Amino acid sequence: MGENGGSAATSLVRMRGLLGTEWFNKLLIVACALAWGFSFFVMKDVTASLPVFWLLLVRFGASSVVMLAVFWRRIRDNLSAPVVRVGVLLGAFYGAAYVLQTYGIVYTTPGKNAFLTGVYCVLVPLCAWLLGRGAPRRMSVIAALVSLVGAGFVVLDNGLPLNVGDALTLAGSVFYALEMVIVAHEGRGRDVWALTFWQFLTITAIVGVGHVLVEAPPAAEAFTPGNVCALAFLALVCSFGCLAVLNYALTKVDPTSGALLSSLESPSGVAFSVAFGYETLTPRLLAGFVLIFAGIVLSEVGTKGDGSLWSRDAP
Repeated sequence: MGENGGSAATSLVRMRGLLGTEWFNKLLIVACALAWGFSFFVMKDVTASLPVFWLLLVRFGASSVVMLAVFWRRIRDNLSAPVVRVGVLLGAFYGAAYVLQTYGIVYTTPGKNAFLTGVYCVLVPLCAWLLGRGAPRRMSVIAALVSLVGAGFVVLDNGLPLNVGDALTLAGSVFYALEMVIVAHEGRGRDVWALTFWQFLTITAIVGVGHVLVEAPPAAEAFTPGNVCALAFLALVCSFGCLAVLNYALTKVDPTSGALLSSLESPSGVAFSVAFGYETLTPRLLAGFVLIFAGIVLSEVGTKGDGSLWSRDAP
C-alpha cells in the first residue's frame, strides 16, 4: 500500500512537472487545435439531422452546467454586477458568432467554414481600431489584405457568386473578432472562469429563445448513438475541456507561439474535411487556404513583443 502511495505521489509530481514545461503545454495547444479542427467535420455531420439552435442549446447548456459544477466557488466569489454585465455582453457577441458559423456550415464545406472562421484573427486589430482602441499596425493591415485575397479565392472557388454558407461564416468571424476586442478591454482583472460561465449561460439563453421561435424539436430518430457522442464531444471536449486546457496552457508559453499553434485548427479542419470526403482541394481553393493561413501567421507575428494575443476559445 505504501509503495503504491509512493508511486502515485511520484507520478503526480512528474505530471505537475510536465504541466510546467513549455513544450508539453505547446502539445496541449496543438491537441486543442486538432480537436477544434475535427469539430468542423462533426458539426457538418450533426447539423444534417439536428436543428442548429437546438444543437447549440444542448452544447452550451451542458457546458454551463459542467462549468458551474467545477468552478462554482470562483463563480460565487466573483458574483458582481460588472462580471455578469461583461459576461452577458461577451455571450451576446459569441452567441451571434456561433449561430452564424453553425448555420454557415450547413451550406458550405467544413474546410471552408474552418478557414473563413479563422479570418477573425486578422479582423481583431481592425475591429479594435473601429471601436477606438488604437490604430492597427502596418503588419495587421497587410495580414488583413492577404487574408481578404485568400477569402476571395475560397468563396469564388466554384466560379459562382458568394455562397450563403460562406457569407454567414464570414459574418460570424466578424462577431468573433468583436468579442475578442471586448474581452481584451473589459475582461482584464476579472476572473476568466466566472466570465466564461456567464458568457455560456447567455449563449444558452439566446439559442434557447431562437429554438423556441424558429425550430421544431428534433425527431426521436435523430438521437442516434453517433449524434449523442457528437453532442458530448462538442460540449464536453470542445467547449469546456479545450477551453480549460487552452486557458492554462497559454499562461505557460510565448503568446505569439500559442496563438500560432491554436490557429492550426484551420488547416486541420481542411485535413479532416478532405479525409472524410467533404472537400476536394482545387488549386484555387488551396491557394485561398494558404493565403488565409499566411494572413493569420502575419497577424500573430505582428503582435510579437507586446504580449498581445487574439485567440478564440472554441469552435
